[in-house]
Amino acid sequence: MHYQTLGKRVGNAVRMAEVIQVLVRHGFADLVRRIGLHEGLPAKLLRGLHIIEAPSGEPETFAMRLRSALTELGPTFIKVGQFLSTRPDLVGQSTCRTLSHLQDRVEPEPFEEMEQVLETELGGSVGELFAEFDREPIAAASLSQVYRAKLKEGVVVVVKVQRPDIEKVIESDINLIRRIAEWAVDHVSELTWLDPVGTVEEFARSIRRELDFSVEARLIERFRENYAGDSNVFIPRVYKQRSARRVLTMDWIDGARVDDLDEFPARNCDPVTVAAIGCDTICKQIFQFHLFHADPHPGNVFVLRDNRIAFIDYGMVGHLERPDVIAIADLFRGIFDDDPETCVQAMLTFTTAPDLVDRNALVHEVADFIAFEAQTVLGQADIGRLIEQLTNILRRNKIELAPRFSLLLKALATIESTGHHLNPKLNMTPIIQPYVEAVVKDRFNPKYLASEVQNNMLAIMRLGRELPRDVQQLLGMLRRGRLRIQLNHEGLNHLAAVTDRASNRVTFGIIAGAIIVGSSLLLSADIGLQPIGLAGYTIAGILGVALLISILRSKNY
Repeated sequence: MHYQTLGKRVGNAVRMAEVIQVLVRHGFADLVRRIGLHEGLPAKLLRGLHIIEAPSGEPETFAMRLRSALTELGPTFIKVGQFLSTRPDLVGQSTCRTLSHLQDRVEPEPFEEMEQVLETELGGSVGELFAEFDREPIAAASLSQVYRAKLKEGVVVVVKVQRPDIEKVIESDINLIRRIAEWAVDHVSELTWLDPVGTVEEFARSIRRELDFSVEARLIERFRENYAGDSNVFIPRVYKQRSARRVLTMDWIDGARVDDLDEFPARNCDPVTVAAIGCDTICKQIFQFHLFHADPHPGNVFVLRDNRIAFIDYGMVGHLERPDVIAIADLFRGIFDDDPETCVQAMLTFTTAPDLVDRNALVHEVADFIAFEAQTVLGQADIGRLIEQLTNILRRNKIELAPRFSLLLKALATIESTGHHLNPKLNMTPIIQPYVEAVVKDRFNPKYLASEVQNNMLAIMRLGRELPRDVQQLLGMLRRGRLRIQLNHEGLNHLAAVTDRASNRVTFGIIAGAIIVGSSLLLSADIGLQPIGLAGYTIAGILGVALLISILRSKNY
């Protein structure tokens, strides 16, 4: 027997039971009941031992209870909540706002355990690697802890060290969440458009990247190259000799949180100027660099001196291709110019399955939004509310945003919210509009048009070169009898299930009838087998009652 596999299954069952218990305690009884988790073996066992109660009641405030439940379930589920806070198209803006306040702070691990990770990754003792190293962390998150230190060269740095064995915990919980998503798809048809399994896979990729600090180090270096010579933005330097997959060492940032307004006078900073610089910086990252900080909330933006700002925590970063930037520019241009067709075309570029959309209905809804609401929202200088209304339209039409666009919209809405904290009169429209106009103008640049023509011609030439070979291959497969055509019929599985259930009932009835006939013959024959005949009648009666109950429960009589 594979004892390791058995142990893993037992561990998953225990963790599943814990998840069910926490969800029920926080008021998600309806969710547990709808996806059938309370019928699983762990839940039945715990109910039998009176460790958890059967589901009852409904949540009073969905978002608050969800946040509490995710916090209690630990690091992986906290990260799930933070991930969902970037997906207003899936959970709605209200829930996103609540989940964005999930506190990724936990009790710090003892320094001795973190020291082992650091020394294993860097290949030396702390005393050999650093001139000074504070043993008390300045921050403790679910995945890592951050320390202040000094290099031998005298440079003050921050050292981010990953918690020991956190990868094993994350992978185990991801497998569990994937099972829950698969179960939910099978039991709740309304969730199909959300693609729960695909969302879990997207989350898995995101958190695995976050666990590899070398990825974050490369991203910081790219940001540093983009802002070389920019006096308004400071990007810390990464020290490669003191960094590895689970350790990241970079410049200490001597600043204050951007929402700590009491620090501004001492640093010769003006809140109105800093707000404008922060918003312009994110727009420049999106429209010029195509690489942007996706979570610029006040805790991730520091103010230094003389209105200079710095971004920290590059674990959540978005990347865009040129067509993506054109699409976001077209979206805003469609709203600014009262052009719903352009707006819808851009919105469909954002989605994962645009072919499944009723385009005419979507165009009408967007046209109504632009006519009756968009101009009012823009007049109130609230781009965040504009984004919220657009994502609500997507949700009503059951359209799922592509992940890179959900990060982009979150970044714009978050930086505007941060800017409003510094300057309540901040107007994001005049900041973003020049970037939109520049992208639109660049599309008609002769150099760009020539490049587009060249790319299209190359694509046509490639198609012409490959088409004869593809046709020849298909004909060859047809001659050899190896050509297969696969058809998917959406209602076929249901028809097969109904047919199978009907045939089972007919078989049940035939067996019961045969037993009754046989028992009758035994009772009528004077050969001493009357008890067997009576037993046969009893069995036939039980089968008949079971069949009747099955028919009544199916409500198809």
